[in-house]
Amino acid sequence: MAESVGEAGPGRRVLILAGGSPHAHDFDAVGQALATIARDEGYDATLIDHPEQAVAALTAAIASARPDLLVLHGLWWRMDGSAYDRWRPDHGYATTEAWREAVSNYVADGGPLLAMHTAPICFDDWPEWGDIVGGAWQWGISAHPPLGPVAATVVPGHPVVDGLPTELRLRDEIYGDLAVRADVEVLMRARRHPDDELQRIGWVHRFGRGRVVYDGLGHDARSLTDPDHRRLITQAMDWLLDVD
Repeated sequence: MAESVGEAGPGRRVLILAGGSPHAHDFDAVGQALATIARDEGYDATLIDHPEQAVAALTAAIASARPDLLVLHGLWWRMDGSAYDRWRPDHGYATTEAWREAVSNYVADGGPLLAMHTAPICFDDWPEWGDIVGGAWQWGISAHPPLGPVAATVVPGHPVVDGLPTELRLRDEIYGDLAVRADVEVLMRARRHPDDELQRIGWVHRFGRGRVVYDGLGHDARSLTDPDHRRLITQAMDWLLDVD
């Protein structure tokens, strides 16, 4: 069920899609945290928990009825492998043609996307999703260590990271060995462990006419509400919405 959060503010509508398998993330808390951040920026936020709920909004016949920004933080994937047998019946997900067309056309036509943390894992039966986000999880290759202390190095020079410290220190996860597209502009790097290569964990990207920001941090509400991380998220929203 869709939940409206916040007032109309400047009239910009943010659709927050947060949900999926709860085996490793509290998506209810994550969604509420992201909605609060959007509300505090003055945006009108609607929170939903399944991709199919977004289709009607993204494909509205009247352009002014579509969201001004799509934010995605969830786990919707096929859940192949015996490790997920418990969760697959309720949470396994294969993309529908309606979802593929809705989100691909929305971004390609200029709709901005803020893809958070788990986004590259999603929609693993749909290769174009990696082209939209700018990177994708590679099953059998990509990996992350357990939740723990993270030091993320900020790459300066972009409005999304303006004014941030040179390093973000959080309790989070670092996804590594993603299939990152060649044309991304990197915003953050981090190591999964001391002898690991630096991993690209945040970037900006274009898909068609649409702006995309990927923020690889944000495992939980604690990470999202860290003051420096929250500032990055608000600046990402503002940049995606072209707000000074």
